[in-house]
Amino acid sequence: MINHKKILLYFCIVIMLIWSLVPLYWLILSSIIPQVDLYSIPPRWIPARITLENFRSILITGKGFRGAVGTTATELIKKGLINSLIVAGTTTLIMAVAAPLIGYVFARLNFPGKNLFFFYIIGMIAVPSWPVLIGLFSEFSKLGLLDTLTGLIILSVAYRMPFDTWFMKGYLSSIPTELEDAARIDGCTLLGAMFKVVLPLSLPGLMAVVIISFLFSWNMFMAPLILTYTLKAKPITVTISEFVGQFYAEWNLMSAGALVAIIPPILVALLFQKYLIKGIVGGAIK
Repeated sequence: MINHKKILLYFCIVIMLIWSLVPLYWLILSSIIPQVDLYSIPPRWIPARITLENFRSILITGKGFRGAVGTTATELIKKGLINSLIVAGTTTLIMAVAAPLIGYVFARLNFPGKNLFFFYIIGMIAVPSWPVLIGLFSEFSKLGLLDTLTGLIILSVAYRMPFDTWFMKGYLSSIPTELEDAARIDGCTLLGAMFKVVLPLSLPGLMAVVIISFLFSWNMFMAPLILTYTLKAKPITVTISEFVGQFYAEWNLMSAGALVAIIPPILVALLFQKYLIKGIVGGAIK
């Protein structure tokens, strides 16, 4: 007997795989074939020639870029990678410290206006980024934060703080308070119980926060595109976009640069996927 539900399920899975993998395949294809083959009609889904010249250009020689005068493809990619690592790494470290501490305050302590403050923080998650970018540009200009890594770090932390606080508050609330009471009876202070009992138990949730913060900071595009204008602060997401301009389009170099740019987040996701899944699923169940 034909199981129509399974057939529909498999069909949906195949459609999702095609939707997800075809763009990635085209990205890889565009990075390993000569630029002239990209414009062939009809498109060649199986490469006739394979070359690594695009990767040599963005990583070693810097040749082939027709964009900004005095800037090579290598400089664009390397400087963008360094800037992204600084912004994402610093944001991750800050959130690794701030998110559990603030989450603990809302999960365990009672103080006047606690619920009001918490709902204010949660409400910030719903604020769309587009309407505030004009105001951010004006404020960053007044504060001297335009085109600086410091400004991008502040922006990234501000974006991540509401969600990470909410996530850690929910995760910490699931840990029994009796464990802290037992630690306090044994002589631990409030901070001692938090660092020796609560935070170790919340490690999966904290790792999820750290990983998501890194991925978010690495993938920022719209805000850095508006708030930066030189290689001094442009992250990799913005420098890659400069391979396409008004009078040129280096699709092959952009594709090669994009593949290089996705290596760090893929490595982070693969290396820490166990903690990421455990933290998100554990927090949802609890």
